[in-house]
Amino acid sequence: TVVLVFSIMFLLFLSSKVGLVAIVPNLFPIVINFGIMGWLGIELSMVTSLIASIAIGLAVDDTIHYLVRYNREFKKSLDDKLALRETIKHVGRPIVFTTLTIGVGFAILTLSSFKPTAIFGVMMVITMFSALVGDLILLPSLMLHVELVTVWDLLRLKIGRDPHLGIPIFGGLSRTQVHYILMAGALREFEADEVLFRKGDPSDFMYAVLSGTMDVVDPMMVDGEPDESGAHRFITRLKAGDLLGEMGFIRSVPRSATVIATEPGELLQINWKMIKRLQWLFPPTAHKFFYNLITMLSDRLERSTDRLTEVSRIDYLTGLINKRGFVEVLEREVHRAKRYEANLSLCLMRIDSESANPELSYDDRDRMIKYLAGILADHIRKSDTLGRVDTHMFGLVLPYLSAPEAQQICERLWHSFGEETEEAAANQVKVFLSLVELSIEADETDTDFFGRATLELLRTMESEEYRLLSIPDSKLTAGS
Repeated sequence: TVVLVFSIMFLLFLSSKVGLVAIVPNLFPIVINFGIMGWLGIELSMVTSLIASIAIGLAVDDTIHYLVRYNREFKKSLDDKLALRETIKHVGRPIVFTTLTIGVGFAILTLSSFKPTAIFGVMMVITMFSALVGDLILLPSLMLHVELVTVWDLLRLKIGRDPHLGIPIFGGLSRTQVHYILMAGALREFEADEVLFRKGDPSDFMYAVLSGTMDVVDPMMVDGEPDESGAHRFITRLKAGDLLGEMGFIRSVPRSATVIATEPGELLQINWKMIKRLQWLFPPTAHKFFYNLITMLSDRLERSTDRLTEVSRIDYLTGLINKRGFVEVLEREVHRAKRYEANLSLCLMRIDSESANPELSYDDRDRMIKYLAGILADHIRKSDTLGRVDTHMFGLVLPYLSAPEAQQICERLWHSFGEETEEAAANQVKVFLSLVELSIEADETDTDFFGRATLELLRTMESEEYRLLSIPDSKLTAGS
């Protein structure tokens, strides 16, 4: 009987560990029964030997009801302790009533004048209450150390022919492995206009969107609280395959936005218990699942970094505009110069500190760049635009100036370097310079204009046409 019960439990819950755990509360009343019989010296007869068979039959029924209900409650919240409380609340009372009813029925046999029948009645009452202890105390204690899934979970799952397509978290997984993940977690359906969570709520779950769409919004704040009128700023729209709430969940911080469903769909709920459960039940699948999860988080971080880089127009070292901002200014000035037939000049300046002083550290070279940028910024016209277009190159846009006039501006810059570096010691840099004027007649674009200035700069570098500047030691040691 024990072997048969174990086999049934194994097939029902797809785990030998759960099968062994389910056997314990069923063997417990039998051990108690035979232990008391041995302690009291009750003879093992044809009548008393029936007690064990009856006890295991009754206990198995309660055990199956308990485990199936526990699995159903766990699927709702992925919280094992909450699932145990709800299971005892809903199944514990019927189990107690059933035990009391059957116990009272067998207790009538104790009134029999026929001694074997009376002993049978007493032992059945003791065994029934032992089974109750096993189901309500032993079984819940053991359930905290195993993960449960039933064959009905597998049969109820309805996923497409190729579930991994379009859902990155299932990438590289077979259909069977996707079933494993869905069984370990919990599926949550949502309707249109349903609020999944609000800004400030605790981050107890992260979600993978399996179908439907959801909007992520930032509600307007009034006196430190979300505006009840529903006014908000739209952030993004999530669709099938996207992750949701992962940052708050991993860092255990309140939600930073509100999520509202725009179309009905389905979510895979993920929390630490689900991850532990998957690792317990299906280790190879858990490994691939973790890999996909980390890949998705890394991709999102990379996209965020790219967006921040694209949005930024300021160079972190010098405080000047970076190449992206410089190109936008150049494009605008070229358009203006063509429209009003005005002069426009472009100066590129290459700083070479390696060949002049190869022993300088990277930090010292950065300080040189920052120092030279400060001097240039202080001595250009307010109408000019200075930017750092490369690691060692500055660009200067000079509106309404022809090449000869722009040359005078560059000479003034050279003199400013000389004034600032009269006390210069040993920190020398080579400065290569190119200066070109926009050719309106040739209908030169901003890209062609910048390219021509770059080619001119390369020519001066090949011909070694440079000026040697020195930077005071005090400017480097002070971190200017």
